[in-house]
Amino acid sequence: MPAPMRTKQPPPIPTRDALKQLAAESRSFAEQNAKAAPAVRKLRERYEREISSLREVKTHLDKLKDRGVKPERVLKCLAAFVQLERDATWQNTVDANKANLRDLAERLRSIAGEVERTYDTDAIRPDLFALSLGFRVPAAPYDHRKAVEGMRETVADLKTKARGFGRFRKDITPVVKRWPIVTLLWHVCKPEPDNIPEFPLELRQRLAELLHAVCERYAIKNSFTAGSLDKQFRRHLQPSK
Repeated sequence: MPAPMRTKQPPPIPTRDALKQLAAESRSFAEQNAKAAPAVRKLRERYEREISSLREVKTHLDKLKDRGVKPERVLKCLAAFVQLERDATWQNTVDANKANLRDLAERLRSIAGEVERTYDTDAIRPDLFALSLGFRVPAAPYDHRKAVEGMRETVADLKTKARGFGRFRKDITPVVKRWPIVTLLWHVCKPEPDNIPEFPLELRQRLAELLHAVCERYAIKNSFTAGSLDKQFRRHLQPSK
């Protein structure tokens, strides 16, 4: 008996568990994220209403409904696609964080060097200056080396965090950008949980026309063809033995 076919799952997206972990790690970050959520949801819902009112979209949704596809799922994917293309700011935030961390690391590195050079000069010791004038004053010994070492360790950590933002942006950007489209393909090609995904040419053309209508409405410089959608299907949803 042949082994059952396995289907690739849609790419990962933020989950309830991830948000719970965020709250446990940083309450302030979680609160900031929660405050932004209603505005993000409201904008997505506005896009859903606008997209559903497009004549070309209505036609395609009716045809997809005949296949057993739920129109509301399609609209959510299309709205998410528009929102990511037009309103997403997370990439700018990541770039700003990376630049700010690098800048701070460079300034702290310079300060650590200045502190080291300053403490290596006996002229900064009031007790020695007083002795040069024939007076004795109490000395206040201090070993600066531990502080300088701490600053340089912080410099290294800041640079590590900056590289982390860079790697994160590079790795996650393709996943985030393709998530609405791959999820759309998932719902359209596999409307029932037990079905094997199918993506015939007629369906590919229909989805390409649907996405073209949305891109045209919102002036999004992106192009979809039956061929490009088929490549995404094969790469991310193609059943594998």
